[in-house]
Amino acid sequence: MTDDRHLQWEGCANVRNHDELAEDLAPRPAGVTTLHLPLDGVGDTEFWKDWHGRPEFGTPIYYRPFLDHFPERTAAVFTAIARVEPGGVAIHCGIGRDRTGLIAILLLALAGVGIDEITADYGLSEPRVQVLLDRLAGGESDDLDSAAEFYERAGTTAAEIIIAMLADLDVEGYLRAAGVGDEDLSAIRERLLSR
Repeated sequence: MTDDRHLQWEGCANVRNHDELAEDLAPRPAGVTTLHLPLDGVGDTEFWKDWHGRPEFGTPIYYRPFLDHFPERTAAVFTAIARVEPGGVAIHCGIGRDRTGLIAILLLALAGVGIDEITADYGLSEPRVQVLLDRLAGGESDDLDSAAEFYERAGTTAAEIIIAMLADLDVEGYLRAAGVGDEDLSAIRERLLSR
């Protein structure tokens, strides 16, 4: 990350890994710049050997262990959001639920949004994942959303998992300890709450 107060980009934070990058399916509007901030830290094979390939990986169950293990990666995304030039910011990953979902949950909590609203917002992505998988396959996909199956087998829901995580997480304190400064936290809140 740069130490400059304002990064010279506006528009899109891509939190996908290097091996997931591909040409855009549609052109981006002029003036929109993408900042690539790989969130996963896939080089840390010790952490990922316990998560990758398991159905829990597609659920918020891995969020808290991820946050505990990779605070600097989370801080990099939040610092970038704080320092972007005025305008909208889009955050995206592969399917828009896991990495994007984690960042969205933390942003909403930082803005003071209630847990019920946060879980409802996250829930909007759940039924759309299979639609996206089907669309990417050019018809009905053989890939099934393993997260939905996991919830059913485990007798839980994404909402219950998120509620438990947020009940035990001081988001502002976590971000501050991860390296996001007070000025950046204020800038993020201002960006989220201004009209």
